[in-house]
Amino acid sequence: MENYRRDIISQLPDDLLLKILSSLSLKEVMATSFLSRRWRSLWKLGSKLKIGDKDFSELLVKWVSRSLAISNPQILKSLDLKLIPGELDRNINSFYRFSSLVETAVSCGLRELRIEFLYTSLELPSIFYACGTLETLILCRLHFADVPPNGSLSSLKTLRLLSVKFSRDESVQKLLSICPVLEELVVRRSGYSNVEIFTINVPSLTSLSIDYLRAGSHQPAGVHGFVINAPSLRYLNIRDRHSNYLLFTNMPVLVKANVEAVCDQSESLIGSLASVRHLSLCSKFSNIPYHAGTSFAFLEHLELCTCSSEWWNLLSCIITDPLTLRVLKLKSVQFMFKYGYLF
Repeated sequence: MENYRRDIISQLPDDLLLKILSSLSLKEVMATSFLSRRWRSLWKLGSKLKIGDKDFSELLVKWVSRSLAISNPQILKSLDLKLIPGELDRNINSFYRFSSLVETAVSCGLRELRIEFLYTSLELPSIFYACGTLETLILCRLHFADVPPNGSLSSLKTLRLLSVKFSRDESVQKLLSICPVLEELVVRRSGYSNVEIFTINVPSLTSLSIDYLRAGSHQPAGVHGFVINAPSLRYLNIRDRHSNYLLFTNMPVLVKANVEAVCDQSESLIGSLASVRHLSLCSKFSNIPYHAGTSFAFLEHLELCTCSSEWWNLLSCIITDPLTLRVLKLKSVQFMFKYGYLF
């Protein structure tokens, strides 16, 4: 009876034990393998693996790679790597271990990869760019190296670029060009992105979210902004308080749009929104020219910010045919400045 009480956790069902293991650090997971033979192999049945900077020792990486290599190669679905260069020893062995781990994960049929690297230059192994199973890629706070020739992420449907620094404007285009079935793109841009014109030319894209709220002292001095060409786009969410250039083209099937922009050169904006059914629009500091003749024949729900002096012109333009409009909300958004940032 006493032995049973000491090992009562091992009597729990596998699904519950896997949830417990998924909440532990890799070192703690490794320690559990010594509790019993059952625990020793149980963690390998989990579909998600998180590795932080304190787990990134040579011993742990070798142990994980070896364990994954001899287990079911299709079991690993998600790999989350969070590395802090200040605590990670900066030598070639560290980056070799990183590459080795990614290669092993790719060979296991990886479907989701998240990497946070705190603006250290990231060179993914070449095998990654030929990964045919990856469906979701999340890159956060890192310096992304150029895509090698002939790369193809043939199954990637979701891409999130969260404060990623690129080598140049073309690096963004190269990355997007190897994602032929990309459907969802999230861009959180900061002043560290090292990109002037962020070009999004993705024929398959159906959902786009852009967040450019903080630039600080690193905001580009010249022309900077976004060029968007997404003929399949249905959902658009953009909050941009720093760009001075916005170009929207070819969005004929757009259904829902939430736009908050300050750019004075967004002449293409209103025309590109003509097909929407649900529109939320705010342009506090902009003098967007609202062209006569623009028709919103399908618009059913409109939320319009009155913080711009031109809001009445826009409202008059949009509701030329009020028969389709069912909901109209007028709102005033107050912006707050704190420590030089716009929130």
